[in-house]
Amino acid sequence: MKFYIVTPTYNALEWLRCCVRSVADQVQDGVEVHHHVQDGASTDGTAEWLALWQREHQVQGYTFTYESAKDGGMYAAINLAWEKMPTDADVTAHLNSDEQYLPGALAGVAAGLAMKPEADIALGTYIIVDNAGRYICHRRPILPHVWTSLTVCEIITCSCFHKADTFRKHGIRFDTRWRAIADVVFYRDIVRAYPQFLLLPNLITGTFAVTGQNLAWSETSRNEWKEVLASLPWYANFLHQFSYRWCNVKRRIVDILCDSPLEYAFYLSNHEKRLFRKIKRPTCCWGKRIVGEN
Repeated sequence: MKFYIVTPTYNALEWLRCCVRSVADQVQDGVEVHHHVQDGASTDGTAEWLALWQREHQVQGYTFTYESAKDGGMYAAINLAWEKMPTDADVTAHLNSDEQYLPGALAGVAAGLAMKPEADIALGTYIIVDNAGRYICHRRPILPHVWTSLTVCEIITCSCFHKADTFRKHGIRFDTRWRAIADVVFYRDIVRAYPQFLLLPNLITGTFAVTGQNLAWSETSRNEWKEVLASLPWYANFLHQFSYRWCNVKRRIVDILCDSPLEYAFYLSNHEKRLFRKIKRPTCCWGKRIVGEN
C-alpha cells in the first residue's frame, strides 16, 4: 500500500527533524511511503536541512520531496502539497511538524484498510505529549457524527488517514480564510461527505505535542471559534457543551474496552534513534495530568 504524507512547516526545524524521521522509518514489506514537506520559506535552516535529507535518504520504498517557498499559511501549504499527490497513492494524510508517527503506524493502517476495503477514512489512537516528549494522556478514536462535528473537532491529523480515491473524488480541502481553525471546518465537511469510517482504537498511530505555540490555543483561534459559532444555527450553540461532553464520554467508554498503552517510542531533537518511554499511569483524561508526570 502506497502512502502519501504531507507536512507543512515554517521555522520549526527542531520539531520537523523528528517528524520526518518518524515517517521515514514506516517503510516495510507492503508499505511504501512518499513524504512531501511544504516549507513556507523558513529562515531557520529548514530548506538546507531538507535538501540534505533528500540527498541522503533515497531508499527503496521511501520517496522524499519538498518545496520551500512563501505560501498563505499552514492550511494553504497543506493544500499545495496535496496538489502534488502521485496518481498511484492509495492513502494520504497530513502530519504537522510537531507530530510524529509511532513505529508500525502505517503498517497497522494498511492492515486495517485491507480488512475493510470499503472504508473511506481510518482513525487511530494518538498520544498527547509535552514539548519534551513526556506523556500527558492518550485519545481513542470515536465515530464522528454530523451534529457533534458542528462544534467539536472529533478528528486529529496524526491519527487520520484518507483513502486516496475517495479524497480525490470529494475534493475537500482546507478553507484558507481561516488561519487557526480550518481543521475544524475541514473535518466537519469530511464527516458530512464520508460515509464509511474505520476505527482502530488499539492502533496507536502517533503523538501530538503541546508545545505552547499550538494554533488551537491562540487568540486567533478563540476569535475564529466565536465567528464559527455565530454562523451556526441556534441549536448548535445550545448543544455545544453537551456535544463536547458526550464526545468525551464516548472516548472514555472506548478506552475502558481497550488495553492501556504502556510505552511509546519517539524521536527527540537531533537523536537519530527513537527513545523509549514507559507510561506509568495511562489516562484518556486530558487536563487532569500534570505535564511531565509519568
